[in-house]
Amino acid sequence: MTEQVLVDATVGLGFQRYVQSVADRVGAGIEQWCCRGDHPMEAYIALDRKLPRFPGREVALLWEETCGWALAVETRSGEDLIVLGYLGEEAVASPELVAKFGVSVDSSGPRRLRWATDRPLADSDRTARMLRGYGLAAT
Repeated sequence: MTEQVLVDATVGLGFQRYVQSVADRVGAGIEQWCCRGDHPMEAYIALDRKLPRFPGREVALLWEETCGWALAVETRSGEDLIVLGYLGEEAVASPELVAKFGVSVDSSGPRRLRWATDRPLADSDRTARMLRGYGLAAT
């Protein structure tokens, strides 16, 4: 395991395709998501939903190369987002599973889907291999 994902052109392209696939599954249009395919690799997908516990705040899926997916809400002050939980140690979970994760919390907390409250540490070699697969996949 290494700290950073070894990024080459195929991994960068795979990451973009992977994030787009997740965005498609959650119904986010091109204006609702963005990603950076170099270090540090990151993604943000705005979700069309609100949480009663956080009135007036946007809900989003976040992806970081070191920990994978997190569900978060915007702050009112423009500071870092408030992370509600992490999907788990698999940084490149299936887009379908990530979509389920995106709707797995309501005003009472997580439901149906198990997720972590502690920041996981993803296996960067495995992450690179999986993203490379998305980069090599035919469009």
